[in-house]
Amino acid sequence: MKKVFIVCALMALSLSVSAQLAWDTEFVQSDFNNAQTVISKTENVSWNNGVFGALAHLEIGKIVVSLPFVGGDPYSDECVVALPQVGIAEKLYFSWQGASNGTITIYQSPDHNNWQQVFSTEGNTIAAAKADSATLSTSTRYIKFAASGFTAAAISKIRVSELKSLSVGLEEWEPAAAMVDDPVATKNVTVSWTNIVASVTSTDPHFSASVETVGQKNLIDQKTTITLFYSHEEAGSHSGEIIISGEGREARIAVSGTTSKYDQTLSWPQTLTECIATDELSFNAYASSGLEVEYQTSDPAIAEVEGNVLRIHSSGTITITATQPGNYKYNAANSEQKTLVIHKADPAISLSVDDIIYGQHLSEAVIHELIGAVPGTLTWMNIDADTLLNAGDYTLSLLFTPENTAIYNDATMPVALHVNKAVQTILWEEQETDLTVGTPVLSTATLSSGMEITYAYTACLLSIEEGIITPENEGEVTVIAYHPGNENYLPTTVIMQTFTIQPSGDETPTALPQLSQEQLRSAAKFMHAGNVYVSFGGRIYDANGALLK
Repeated sequence: MKKVFIVCALMALSLSVSAQLAWDTEFVQSDFNNAQTVISKTENVSWNNGVFGALAHLEIGKIVVSLPFVGGDPYSDECVVALPQVGIAEKLYFSWQGASNGTITIYQSPDHNNWQQVFSTEGNTIAAAKADSATLSTSTRYIKFAASGFTAAAISKIRVSELKSLSVGLEEWEPAAAMVDDPVATKNVTVSWTNIVASVTSTDPHFSASVETVGQKNLIDQKTTITLFYSHEEAGSHSGEIIISGEGREARIAVSGTTSKYDQTLSWPQTLTECIATDELSFNAYASSGLEVEYQTSDPAIAEVEGNVLRIHSSGTITITATQPGNYKYNAANSEQKTLVIHKADPAISLSVDDIIYGQHLSEAVIHELIGAVPGTLTWMNIDADTLLNAGDYTLSLLFTPENTAIYNDATMPVALHVNKAVQTILWEEQETDLTVGTPVLSTATLSSGMEITYAYTACLLSIEEGIITPENEGEVTVIAYHPGNENYLPTTVIMQTFTIQPSGDETPTALPQLSQEQLRSAAKFMHAGNVYVSFGGRIYDANGALLK
């Protein structure tokens, strides 16, 4: 009665504490020493670290000395272990030995009451432990190990598994072949589970599931329908697995599928054979997909393509290739090529030249470009730029050399040039107008062109030759100085001066035909119209002393 009382008291105490033996964890000494795990045991229950049976074990009972040596009654002991209060029991795994001439019995209970036997065997004296198991009720929360006999029973490798299950009704899924951007393919799959929370993942991003987790704790034999998806956003062959796993359970569905791109064609109806380097060309190739066509040239130094516009850098021959490389939805299209010969352009320039005046060099002519803005230089052809042209009309040629000789040709252009006659003027400063018959004087009139001045006068009073005025008769005379012009000079205005000629004195100076060297050295000298003259004794001599008049 005393033994029973102790067990019942311990059972009552255990109802207020929580269970400690974790699922799928082997029972060890620390569990035996934990009052929350071993909630009741009789006096002959202990933990043995391996002396009996060579393994650490729960030892129940004792050695009873029996006849014919010493009389004694067989023992009867038990130990109650609490399982987790959350979860579902599945199976008890253990090894046993000992309890000779007795039994080893295991019971289960949902409430530490109403015990139900799950295992029983006759004791033995086998040295090696025997592994065994027992199926538990899903509501089991307590396990009672009991033994009776004349030698102690050893219960080792005690472990209780938690009931969990996970399976799917589909091993593999291969959706029908599809095209990019087709609707998402779907497949409903049944997942069977018990007392588990499992995550749902995919090893290939093209496949996914409608949920991230499936299951719930403490439920048995449940079924959940999930939907698998195969997206056709990217072309290619895709394969992987949908993995449903959790709490040591796993189910896999092999998935594979193919998504194909659409084909496209490229057309280029444009005729391209040759052009001028200054032409602006745009290309009109098009793809059946509507995607933008790309262009490349065989020699970017000659020409490049920006968008669909050809940017020409030089004359030459190039091959232009039109392509459409495709995208996520379309395969690359066929390519098309055109060979283009690019010729240099003739610069569009029209010129005019301002009139020049006789005496100006050709290099002084002002040239105007009437049309065109092509940078370059102009030079006169077949004539020196320092040439002085006579007055008149000329048709000359200019050579235009462009700065960009890769794009433009040289150009020869005729121009009309008019050379105007030059203006010439007479300067006749007032001079001594009182003259004496027979005494010559030098006219101070000068002509800007340097040519000889023409005089008009009354011949009976004086004569003028080479600018020397010789009074011949007394009286008053008006002298006119002018020049009528010629092929290069315009006529001058008329300049007039009036002279008064006085009669000569009684002594008329004797004219010497030739001055001596001494006379020539002592005589007065002057310049007129670029010539040197000598004045001596009222007469005019040349630079060598010869009498002029």
